[in-house]
Amino acid sequence: MAALDLGQADLVHRHLNRLDVLGMAQRGCDPATPLLLVEDNAPLRQMLSWELSDLGYQIHAAGDCAEARALIARQPVRGALIDIRLPDGDGRELGAELAARAPGLTIVLMSGAHDLQPDPGLAPHVCAYLKKPVNLNSIHQLFVANGKPARAAFNNGSRVP
Repeated sequence: MAALDLGQADLVHRHLNRLDVLGMAQRGCDPATPLLLVEDNAPLRQMLSWELSDLGYQIHAAGDCAEARALIARQPVRGALIDIRLPDGDGRELGAELAARAPGLTIVLMSGAHDLQPDPGLAPHVCAYLKKPVNLNSIHQLFVANGKPARAAFNNGSRVP
């Protein structure tokens, strides 16, 4: 049997991790739907939309704060995954605004800025801060808990499968 090269091994790992997350959904972990995704990086936003949709989430994707506000005005959501650094504002402020509109909303913030530190006093409504690249399994577990997760600091987890 031939050994897998690094690229093939990574593909197998991502597939197995995805099956584990899909298995969680099939074992009765009901994903919170609908979900607001705010990410200014279009390819990452599309990939996260596909992956989360595959888990049963109804994704409402936005590229900036203004688009997110317009979406949320038309469609209430049960959770939000928000990038912190957006072209037209700060994701932390958007999260606070959404939490004020819908108390109990599960809000997860994410950032590619590895020097950014969470400020629990600034955002008591945030259940987790995640560092990019984010881990789909971690995101799913946070939203499955739907408002009941323990507060988490930055997650140094690996890539989205």
